[in-house]
Amino acid sequence: MTEKINVNKQAIIGSLAIMLAALLWSIDGLFIRPKFYVLPADLVVFLEHTLGFIVLCPFVFTNWKNIKLLSKKSWGAIIWVSFFGGALGTIMITKAFFAAMAGATTFATVVILQKLQPFFALILARIILKEKLSKNFYAWTVIAIIASYFIAFAKTGLNISEVNLLHNAAFFAFLAAFAFGSSTVFGKRITNHLDYKAVASLRFGITMVMMLALILVDGAVFSFNQVTSVQWGFLGLIVFTSGAGAMFIYYFGLRRVTASASTILELFWPFSALFLDYVFNKNYLTPVQIVAALALLLAFYKVTTLGKLKDVAFTARVVRGEGRGRGLGYPTANLDKTELDIPHGVYAVEVGVRGKKYSGLMHFGIKEVFNEGASLEVLIKDFSEDIYGQNIDVKVIRKIREVKKFDNSNLLVEQIKKDFSLL
Repeated sequence: MTEKINVNKQAIIGSLAIMLAALLWSIDGLFIRPKFYVLPADLVVFLEHTLGFIVLCPFVFTNWKNIKLLSKKSWGAIIWVSFFGGALGTIMITKAFFAAMAGATTFATVVILQKLQPFFALILARIILKEKLSKNFYAWTVIAIIASYFIAFAKTGLNISEVNLLHNAAFFAFLAAFAFGSSTVFGKRITNHLDYKAVASLRFGITMVMMLALILVDGAVFSFNQVTSVQWGFLGLIVFTSGAGAMFIYYFGLRRVTASASTILELFWPFSALFLDYVFNKNYLTPVQIVAALALLLAFYKVTTLGKLKDVAFTARVVRGEGRGRGLGYPTANLDKTELDIPHGVYAVEVGVRGKKYSGLMHFGIKEVFNEGASLEVLIKDFSEDIYGQNIDVKVIRKIREVKKFDNSNLLVEQIKKDFSLL
């Protein structure tokens, strides 16, 4: 019971963090981003990522040992997030809203297509991360998405004839929806395996380099002298709010919830925009918006509590290690599978060996004493048979604790005893 409460607590903390990041993004869209519509979109993105990386770069150095140990799969996730979420997605949504602000198309065109983001994220989370959630979870996601549309259009009404799918802005918004949706999925993959502070820093640094190459190629760099002192001030504000600050908070939350839950929680953006519109512009809510807002808040709660993965299980072959576990009195079965799309940690598991089931512990992450890279190994309770070269089935029951480094092997042995007492 204690562990279940702790897990729910972590999920709630993560959900609140994502909602706070969405609040900061809504402030950006309403009050800050419009200040830059006269500038090239890619120059704006370059400048905000450069300033953001300057603030976040210390986390690269403090996490350098673990960064060097990242697998090719994890590096692929970082590059995907940097390109699609940092560069392409930000440019596309900026271009789309700039077109709407200039009157070239309607905001309805941009908003409707951009809200396809949860659909992309949910589909990719199921395919790439193998996130299997309950039917009730998906029912509440539908309610959340519908409620967000009512919040956005309840006052003005949604006239489909206003939606111009042939305008470039429609393509920009559609591409942004895919970019941000897929970035949520790959962001979850990397935050599973690397400290969220380092993830935010790497994303801003790599995106900065990508955007530098782009503004040099398309000539946007020559508009640098058009940035006014007021705009520089707003760029500084972006760093600590909707830019680096929001991504720092977002990745903290993403570590604690599923990608599927995260993409729904990001719909706090229209809710917070509605609230800000009331506070600053004194625009009162319609009855439909009030009902939709309450439905959305209830959906957030349900998504948070129902967003626990079902049946995380896999089969792996036992390979020979260096026998260090046996030397500690706790022989472990090292597995040939070193990449799982779940957070690093120590888990209670059920292990299937030759048709029989045993309780055990699973360590997934950087080795706690030797710090030699990621590993996946299980410690089977009341089991001492030789199973080298054999396949075993592992079913993850629950997470017990985070991976941590111990100063000596005696402290590790004491921790193992405590972990076993929780089985």
